[in-house]
Amino acid sequence: MLITYSRSQDFDPQQLDPEAPAADLDPAGYECAAETVDVGGTPWSCTRRRAHTDDEHRAVFGQLGDGPAKAVAIAWAYEHGGAGYGPASPEVVRTITVTVTFPESASTGVAADRIAADVLSSFWECDHDHVRVAVTSSTRPA
Repeated sequence: MLITYSRSQDFDPQQLDPEAPAADLDPAGYECAAETVDVGGTPWSCTRRRAHTDDEHRAVFGQLGDGPAKAVAIAWAYEHGGAGYGPASPEVVRTITVTVTFPESASTGVAADRIAADVLSSFWECDHDHVRVAVTSSTRPA
């Protein structure tokens, strides 16, 4: 992850930063929701409109209440990205379906969240915001 903007600590809590990027909020409130954690360990979620056409994610204050409402607090992108690489990229999307079938007696230690994490680990860290992993589970009589 590459932090492209971080609000300076020198500003008063409600003072606007003239150098901050535009918030790019959706009037209906829909959000991209890509997530990151800053160097201080604070989690952020992208509040830009869905389907923004570049790879820069932005999070506004209001989530944590420690800055001017709807002003960008942090912006981030990914090293392998660039214009046209974000969620609205015209790039073809690939879906891979894997079905694992096993008897109940073999399910010890099998957890959906671990399966999802294992699949996600196959991708570059910078691509994690663009990879969706869904794990479902069902049982049927033998």
